[in-house]
Amino acid sequence: MTIRGPFAAVLALLLFVSLALNFIIAGFTLARIAGPRPAGDIDRILAIGARDYPPEIRQAIGERLRDGRDQFRIRIGAIEAARKRMYDAMRAQPFDEAALEAAFADLRAETEALQRAGQDVIAGAVAGAPPEVRRGIRPPRFQGQ
Repeated sequence: MTIRGPFAAVLALLLFVSLALNFIIAGFTLARIAGPRPAGDIDRILAIGARDYPPEIRQAIGERLRDGRDQFRIRIGAIEAARKRMYDAMRAQPFDEAALEAAFADLRAETEALQRAGQDVIAGAVAGAPPEVRRGIRPPRFQGQ
């Protein structure tokens, strides 16, 4: 049985549109899964932390982070070491609650030091931006807002 006439043309067009949409969706899906990602810890922090700022401020933040990359790597390493000590304290036999509390305090201190350094970078970038650019700063929107 052969389909002919206008019905065949419409059917062929629908098939083509369906295939095109499937390829587009597959391409977007692959790009999300295997697409380019920021290369390192500092770049991921920049991508996450600066996405809500105007482009001029994002650029200034990126430059400041790249200039202090080694300092931030050291701080991230200190956080990783503090987390390891925390988990070691949780698994220790016999369990020592004071050691766990000390590990928690150490992790808080290291996290706060990284946060303070990041806030210093943002403050410097914002301070150097003209007022019309700073007016473009908006608070982030969280899921559920």
